[in-house]
Amino acid sequence: MTRILPLLFLLTVVLLGAGCTGTASGPGTGPLTAVPSPVRTDVLTDTCSLENLTGDTGMHFLEEDSCYFETHTPMDFLGDLRRHPHRPVMVLGIPNGWITLRQAALLVQEIDSPDPAAPVVSPLSSYWPFNQTSTVGNEALFLLEGYRTGHYPPALCSLYYFHPNRTEVQSWWDTYGRWGFLDERGAIRMIREVYPDLAAYPSDGLPPRSIRTEHTPGGWYVAFIQEGSGLPILSARCYFAGDNRTVLATGMVNRSIMVLPEEFSPRRCGI
Repeated sequence: MTRILPLLFLLTVVLLGAGCTGTASGPGTGPLTAVPSPVRTDVLTDTCSLENLTGDTGMHFLEEDSCYFETHTPMDFLGDLRRHPHRPVMVLGIPNGWITLRQAALLVQEIDSPDPAAPVVSPLSSYWPFNQTSTVGNEALFLLEGYRTGHYPPALCSLYYFHPNRTEVQSWWDTYGRWGFLDERGAIRMIREVYPDLAAYPSDGLPPRSIRTEHTPGGWYVAFIQEGSGLPILSARCYFAGDNRTVLATGMVNRSIMVLPEEFSPRRCGI
């Protein structure tokens, strides 16, 4: 009996050391089934990194993957495009206000950079830039175009569909951008966002439609004019788009008037 007890104790130690217990931990777990080790929760994974969003056909930045854009600035993004120039990046959209005035000021400093960078592609694009690289300057201009138009990407692809004018962008920045002022194109875009039916202006169809603008301190007066064939103007709708990003309807001409479109004052709106 004294010999059996040490043997039983030794057998118990061996079984416990092998991860076996005599208590079932759940349905289907027998007395000699090892219990799985719990998953560690103290190991952090950076799910907001560019590498985490890399797929077999490119880097995909979709709206559901907005964690990247919530944790990275436009300059961070531009830096990632510079570090991975041979992998096109697909972007569906970005959070509102992601490209700020301060970030735009930094992007302007990069528009002449010839360094290779990855091109950006919309998922709606039928064109895919196989074996092509963009430049840091081009991608900075693509981001700035997104800042100016209010949506990014502003074209289907930063290559092929996008043809920036660096001189025009620099002029816009020096005159309006650096001060946070609206330019003419921005004012028209803001008004169209509030009144989508104005997207039909301008038009060479019949009857012709045209747009007249007048810049004043604080913003732009904009008139959307429907021209006539026998009479110069059939009707007009007038608005003010402020540098504070507000849109105000300022008047309407709902009758024919004998005023040439180029002489029509958006500020006075036919008065």
